[in-house]
Amino acid sequence: MIKILNYKYYTFNFNKYVKICVRYDHAISKGDVSLKNFEDIPGPKSYPIIGTLHQYLPLLGDYDAGALDKNALYNYRRYGKLVRENPGVRLLHVYDPVDIEAIFRHDDRYPIRRSHLAMLHYRMNKRSVYNTGGLLASNGEEWWRLRSTFQKNFTSPQSVKVHVESTDEIVRKLVISIKETYSPGEDFLKYLNRLNLEIIGVVAFKEIFDSFSTQELNPDSRSSKTIAAAFGSNYGIMKLDKGFMWKFITTPRYKKLAESQEYLEKVSKDILIKRINFYKEEGEIQDHCLLKSFLQEPNVDLKDIRGMMVDILMAAIDTTAYSTSFALYHLARNKNCQERLFKEILTLLPSKDSNITPEILAKANYTRSCIKESLRLNPVAIGVGRVLQNDIKLRGYLIPKDTVIVTQNMIASRLPQYVKDPLMFKPERWLRSSPQYENIHPFLSLPFGFGPRSCIARRLAEQNICITLIRLLREFQIDWIGGELGIQAYLINKPDKAVSLAFSSRENL
Repeated sequence: MIKILNYKYYTFNFNKYVKICVRYDHAISKGDVSLKNFEDIPGPKSYPIIGTLHQYLPLLGDYDAGALDKNALYNYRRYGKLVRENPGVRLLHVYDPVDIEAIFRHDDRYPIRRSHLAMLHYRMNKRSVYNTGGLLASNGEEWWRLRSTFQKNFTSPQSVKVHVESTDEIVRKLVISIKETYSPGEDFLKYLNRLNLEIIGVVAFKEIFDSFSTQELNPDSRSSKTIAAAFGSNYGIMKLDKGFMWKFITTPRYKKLAESQEYLEKVSKDILIKRINFYKEEGEIQDHCLLKSFLQEPNVDLKDIRGMMVDILMAAIDTTAYSTSFALYHLARNKNCQERLFKEILTLLPSKDSNITPEILAKANYTRSCIKESLRLNPVAIGVGRVLQNDIKLRGYLIPKDTVIVTQNMIASRLPQYVKDPLMFKPERWLRSSPQYENIHPFLSLPFGFGPRSCIARRLAEQNICITLIRLLREFQIDWIGGELGIQAYLINKPDKAVSLAFSSRENL
């Protein structure tokens, strides 16, 4: 049994006490026979061998394999806050933020995810290039070795501030490209993909892809093929995770993943060789790019670094582009919010030529609230995955070790019991100074995950989105000219149709 904490501890460390109680309240005590079995949790009927896979069959099942968000909402409405499923693995969907917190409070030192299985298989069969499955696919001590080494220049506020100036310069190129080449209604996502490739190229590798140039707009150019390879890698991962035939034969989807990885490996290798030679010739120079810091780490070798470079290209282009797309969509559809944001930007950048600095970003409170609200409605992924490493109890049920957990944060963030007017885009709900401020449960919206397994580049991604919104809204009034924008749930949430925007110069308004 857990020893009760003394009164003195309770009095002076209340917040910590509550967190510990949340953790211990869900631990399994010896002799506790009152718990119901996992199989008693509501969920679709499960059959021998096939489990609940029949639910994903066209015409026969209730689920759409390409609409995970709709499946999750269906499950919640039909079964409640805990939903059991067995599509080949023991799976539990969790909706209540209190339960979500309990799960994350039980995370071990090395949190485990069940994802990127085909990519892990591919990399472990290519030992000439990789030591491990990389930061995205590895688990256990090997994952922690990579994470603890590479996160040093990703996660601190100071480490990302040094990239503000270079990021702003690149976003200015996007502004020029909009003025020169963008047509109203054209899919703006293509521009955001190029923007984020250019930013990550400079920030991570000090490499200029020149993505907006006429030459690089060609589908056979390096930047175009890199963007396509990043998408090709991300596109198939979740679908491959659900299958197994790729372990025995090269299926078309596995082949696409392998080809995409190979191209990213080539790009990474070329950049790595170039930078190593540059550092040898130039010696010690001031260079804030992440690659230089990687090369100075004693706990990784060139294979680890090359694998990390591939992971960065995979993770940085699509995710930030999609998140920025949704933020622009919400602002374009909510003119009052856009105008309030513009007024804040006007105080921060009196002139269009004003530079964005870390000090300016620190004052952009409403901008950050807009990003938070957009990520609540349209997070990077539908939720967060974990594999339990110990038995726990939730709502009177025994949840066994090795159960795959999916926290359904996107659906929960759209439920009225947790958020007022949940489908409204209302950034004021995040501003403590606003009458519309809401004390939202901290585990309700987790767009970047939680704990040691959270997104390693969270601060960098948020900074990039913030700079992009400030620069674009300072230059343009933005209108939405498409239909309602939903998601396609791959590994990450992609807009389900063209990001159809119209940009009007504020000088002409």
